[in-house]
Amino acid sequence: MNEPEPEEAPPAWRTRVFAISWLSYFSYYFTRNTFKSTKTTLQDQFGLSKSDLNWIDTTYNVAYCLGQVTNGFLVDRIGPRRWVALGMLMSAALTLVFQQVHTFTGMILGTYMLIWGLHGFAQSTGWPGNGKLMASWFGSARRGEVMGWWSTCYQAGGLVAVWCLAELLGSFGWRAAFIGPALWVTVVGIAFYVLVRDRPSSVGYRDPDTTGMTKEQRRAAMRAAWPRVLRTPMVWAMGAAYFCCKLIRYALLFWLPYYLERAFHYSKKDSLQISISLDAGGIVLVIAAGFLADRLFRRHRVFTAFLFLILLVGALFLYQEIGTRSTTLTVLGLALVGGCLFAADSLISGAVAQDLGGPHAAALASGLINGIGSIGQVISGFLLVYITKGDKNWDTLFYMFAFLAGVGALCCVPFLRVGPSVSSPSPRG
Repeated sequence: MNEPEPEEAPPAWRTRVFAISWLSYFSYYFTRNTFKSTKTTLQDQFGLSKSDLNWIDTTYNVAYCLGQVTNGFLVDRIGPRRWVALGMLMSAALTLVFQQVHTFTGMILGTYMLIWGLHGFAQSTGWPGNGKLMASWFGSARRGEVMGWWSTCYQAGGLVAVWCLAELLGSFGWRAAFIGPALWVTVVGIAFYVLVRDRPSSVGYRDPDTTGMTKEQRRAAMRAAWPRVLRTPMVWAMGAAYFCCKLIRYALLFWLPYYLERAFHYSKKDSLQISISLDAGGIVLVIAAGFLADRLFRRHRVFTAFLFLILLVGALFLYQEIGTRSTTLTVLGLALVGGCLFAADSLISGAVAQDLGGPHAAALASGLINGIGSIGQVISGFLLVYITKGDKNWDTLFYMFAFLAGVGALCCVPFLRVGPSVSSPSPRG
């Protein structure tokens, strides 16, 4: 006699998982942004050059890049609950250690690089872990909209984190900009472990997109899904597109306050607060992108990402024309750039990656696409330092960003017609 099919998880459980997952990735940005917020302080107080600061960024970026792929495999096997919680606690601990480096070693640069590299690996647990969690609790039918709302976590996280860091830095000094975020991330990491479960079947409900499958069947499907993901051309094309997005995003994420302070002579606090406009612009357009992808463009999510990459090219040229005329125009220009960038970024790394991985390899696909993208994150600092030698040629840097956005759009072109079914994607959809 067949056992009755479990019922669908109730809204209360889905709301809980959505909220805690959103809060988790939102909180990663509190410890992620600490170093960028104190760069000029470390440069002036401890004699670190711009090149030294970039090497610290680079160790973080390399570890983050490798960690995305590694954690994609691990999360699919271990589950997101334990792995994300562990990553958050590691991130908090390493952040606390980082702000004490100058007190216990004379090898400041090398120690900074080691600790911030380990921090990069801890941070890399967040995206594949939470991507897997969301794919496990929410089906594919309205994934663009769900992930559009969920993806506001990393714009809101960047915005609120930088605002809080600016206040801590201005009111209590640079150490507080490390200690406060570390304590917050610790609390959220513990809450994640206590309140989240890996999938609906963990609490007796039906898993979306895997109806009627036993645990053994799910494992077999996972083993079959991994080679499929690695053989899918669209995965690598989306990774290339995300390389372009992430190079731009992390150059701005790590260096925008520095650029505003050095190029336009804003104060430390003002440069941090103005940089928030990049994330603020993303919040509205990320939600709009998910809605457009699922409702207007009938789940053609790659096509929607392509449109926003084209708009990003225009936004970057517009910023170059108007962004330096006044503080108001700087804020508006950066908000438009951030909106277009984050809209494309969230679709490619979120809904599109989850579609490609399916219910059994969502973490692997998310980690692989994000890992390829993170190569752009690794080299972003080197390009920025090379192009802006002596704090000059910032205009050239923004034109390079526009070129990269165009290249990202071209990577999407063979897959513009790929729609609701992407289990075996092809250029014809």
